[in-house]
Amino acid sequence: MWNLRCLCVLVALIIPNVAFAHHGSSGQFETNKTIELAGDITRVRLVNPHAYVYFDATNDDGSVTNMRCELQSGSLLKRRGWNTEQFKTGSAITILGSPDRNDPTTCYMQQITFENGITATRNSVFNDDGSLVVSDDGNASSQTQSEIVEQRPIIRTDGTPNIEGNWAMVRKEGSRPGGGGSFAQLTEAGALAVEGATQDENPRYQCEPTNIIMDWWFDLMVNRIEQSSTQINLTYGFMSLERTIYLDGTAMPENYEPNRAGFSTGVWEGNTLVVTTTGFDEGWLMAPMGGNPGGGPGGRPDGKLGGNADGKPGDASSENAQDNARPPRPEGAPDGRNGPPGGPPSPAKNSSELVIVERFSLNEDGTVLKREYTITDPLYLKAPMTGSDEVTITQDSYQPYDCDDLTAERGSGNLDPSATKPNNEATGNDVSKSGKVNSQSVMSTLYKLEDSKVGQTISSTQWGYPIVLSLHAIGMATMVGIALMLTLRVLGFASVIPVTAMASYWNVALIGFGINLVSGVALFCGNASELYFNWAFRIKILLVIAGLVLTWWLVTICIKQTDKISTKHKKLAAIGIVSWVAAIIAGRLIGYMS
Repeated sequence: MWNLRCLCVLVALIIPNVAFAHHGSSGQFETNKTIELAGDITRVRLVNPHAYVYFDATNDDGSVTNMRCELQSGSLLKRRGWNTEQFKTGSAITILGSPDRNDPTTCYMQQITFENGITATRNSVFNDDGSLVVSDDGNASSQTQSEIVEQRPIIRTDGTPNIEGNWAMVRKEGSRPGGGGSFAQLTEAGALAVEGATQDENPRYQCEPTNIIMDWWFDLMVNRIEQSSTQINLTYGFMSLERTIYLDGTAMPENYEPNRAGFSTGVWEGNTLVVTTTGFDEGWLMAPMGGNPGGGPGGRPDGKLGGNADGKPGDASSENAQDNARPPRPEGAPDGRNGPPGGPPSPAKNSSELVIVERFSLNEDGTVLKREYTITDPLYLKAPMTGSDEVTITQDSYQPYDCDDLTAERGSGNLDPSATKPNNEATGNDVSKSGKVNSQSVMSTLYKLEDSKVGQTISSTQWGYPIVLSLHAIGMATMVGIALMLTLRVLGFASVIPVTAMASYWNVALIGFGINLVSGVALFCGNASELYFNWAFRIKILLVIAGLVLTWWLVTICIKQTDKISTKHKKLAAIGIVSWVAAIIAGRLIGYMS
């Protein structure tokens, strides 16, 4: 019984609940400036919400600085044919972009030229052979609309329009990258709710959804719709927000907990699906994106549901910012005059009284799904907000939004510019040249681990991380569970069992340790550049080694040798228990320490 209890307790202790704290920065780049950077690629991370390419640039004095430039979201780039093979380590690239306000080693990529001479913009699309297909229309669909129409029934057998499938917004050349909506006119309570709001409150910087309107088209992600006669399930490509629209009269449960998706009911009015959603928690219609708290001077004074909602520059380049206190977000012609006014919109919140009504309808050939919406919030809005958007059917697959915000990797969100000086600039005591070389060598090794097949499987696939993490937990539970069982027996628990009778369990523990070791190395490869510098991780490794050595020593001199337990054996067992328990605690702290 004691054996079973020990194992159960350890399993409960070890099953992981890792917390990831993501933070981003908006108004991050000086979009009124354009810089040219060149260097040799060291790595690329095609992750969400923004991918980054890293490269070594040679300075005028001959020193080398590792730079990075932000790209589109990893999911969108992959849909458009971008892949890691285009960013071969050591190959040369030239980038036109906007500099980061605080971090001189970070930029916002507007145009990139690869070593093979191909020049691409943020919206470029590639063929499977690496040739450039489209430069600026953002259409990544692999099938023509006529081919899709031939394969797709417009009307279902129950007589309702067929809206099932994968849908994505297609940005037309020169147009804004999102839906269009009316202004948010705030009540006194609404203005008070956003007073003092800062970018830290933006849900996207925490890898969380914002609202059901904006997230539907944000970053041009592929959304998935599953349809039946009783309900319709919507899975958003952005942040993987999930909604269920009940068509059978299902009412909101009395104990329903408000959330970002809300509770949706729908009814077909002819060929139009009318959806009413309530049950929202308090959140953001337009989240704060940096600049002056509360959206003061320089930002758009409206809170309109359109444009680049992440506060980042638009997808076309510009160098004009003469009349704005904040840099412009150009998205039209190259001079920026056709884009919206400069700066991100002022923030606007919703209360728990929010009601959203959406009207979904298909075009004649069933390839475009139009949504018209009305947003009503009597507590925070003086008048309803209205707008519409369109998504297009696509054969591109839906991909879960595995968010890994690298914005603050180098302190880009830090208000203190001195915190983000390049590696070749001294920020305190002088660092020796040999120390810099060693540091660069270590980082190069860590990056190679992350870019290896094992590292990419862990960090970039849907199944890699959860499977390996589960094996890691099983291995740890087996190893630590048996180790605690053995040490507790030496301390006097379950004294009716001869000590030597438990020796064979050690072989099982070593199998668990083997599983734990292999899975742990794989997990480290997936996030080596962060874990290596994490003090909780380092302490955990030391404690695991200590626990393993102490338990092995105890098994060797006591459990395999004699049933007579000495004071020395008990002290060794006690220290072993402390080591294992401390290792478990350190493991839980990895997600909270850096």
